Amino acid sequence: MKYEFKKLFASPLMWIMLALTLGYMVFLPLREVWGNMGETHSSAKGYSKALEAAVSEGLTGDGLRERADALIFWGVEELQSDEDYVPQYSTTPMGDFIAMSRASDTLRYVERGFEAERAELVRGMIMQNVSERQKSRPDSYLIAANEKAISIYNRRIALEPVSTGTDESTRYSIFNYSMWEYVMLALCVLMTVRLISLEYRSGAYRLVNTSRRTVQSLYWRKYLTVTLTSTAVLMIQAVFELVFCMTVFGLDNLRQPIQQITMFEMCPYHLSIAGFYVIKLMLRLLLYITVISITAAVTVLVRRPLISVIISLVLAAGGLLANMVCYVMLHNSQQKRLGVLAVYNRLREMLPQSLLNIKEYLISFDHFSLFGMPVSRLVVCVAVSEVITAGCAFLGYFASGKIRRSV
Repeated sequence: MKYEFKKLFASPLMWIMLALTLGYMVFLPLREVWGNMGETHSSAKGYSKALEAAVSEGLTGDGLRERADALIFWGVEELQSDEDYVPQYSTTPMGDFIAMSRASDTLRYVERGFEAERAELVRGMIMQNVSERQKSRPDSYLIAANEKAISIYNRRIALEPVSTGTDESTRYSIFNYSMWEYVMLALCVLMTVRLISLEYRSGAYRLVNTSRRTVQSLYWRKYLTVTLTSTAVLMIQAVFELVFCMTVFGLDNLRQPIQQITMFEMCPYHLSIAGFYVIKLMLRLLLYITVISITAAVTVLVRRPLISVIISLVLAAGGLLANMVCYVMLHNSQQKRLGVLAVYNRLREMLPQSLLNIKEYLISFDHFSLFGMPVSRLVVCVAVSEVITAGCAFLGYFASGKIRRSV
């Protein structure tokens, strides 16, 4: 294995690509928050302090809202110049107002908003099933989907009045569908093509082409080398993302349910925030291994490095680009919204690139009809990715020995 790593990084191009990947990993998030990093961190701390103080005093969300409104009543501008006013949670009266307002929203959400919204959703599905069963030709899939959703949303999820950080939408969006993903996909493709095609370019295949077993064991060593390198880069990125979110956005209380974050209020899965990050990491790793498997099969069959790179990059980035274009069209379309949504949902079922941003699978009951039964789109996407990964990996394995022995 160590010889494969040496061969992989013997090229300056690999070091350049690795440096670009790690550089984009740091640059892109910093670019998004560079101008207001201190303000964002201060806002997160003020919000956390206001929430802790309200809980210790036994205040409700409405009670804390009254205190926040009192600042507006007295006039924030007047308090700004009042030397006797001492900010409680931030450095300014406006900062105090924002901190208390956010803390009030959290308390209201935990006290009654979360349970009320989910209860209303369940009641609506129950009434829909009652109405559907009264029809002469009831929709059996709709009834089955509603029954499954009712069983999921009836589960008890205990939320607590604690902070999980601020700016949830920002801290997730800057790490999803960014330019870094394209660079990472390109790194996986270039590493795989270089390592597997190295013997073809140098003519060394004539020396190693002694038996099918020798050639195919060499293929697995190369495949594993690229997989381990990609995994190491992804682990570095995952640690950076977590540390960045904690230090800038105040991400905290990772043991709390994912529904503690309001953007995941309707998530059907019983999942913690830490569990969300772990699953997110594993699914992204699955995509990169899928890309490596596809590239390995293409390289073995084509045997021309440049053509292999072009084909593999189109397959790897094309699916991600199609997802992004359809996502933008979905948010900008008006008359054709349902048609675009149907295409977008179909892409999320079939393309492994959808695993880069699993938030879309978690913000609602995201199932579709498979032989009349409701099936999660995320489960189907994972299954499709695993089939593609295994199929392409073994295609390259069997083809490697056959092609090299016939040269």
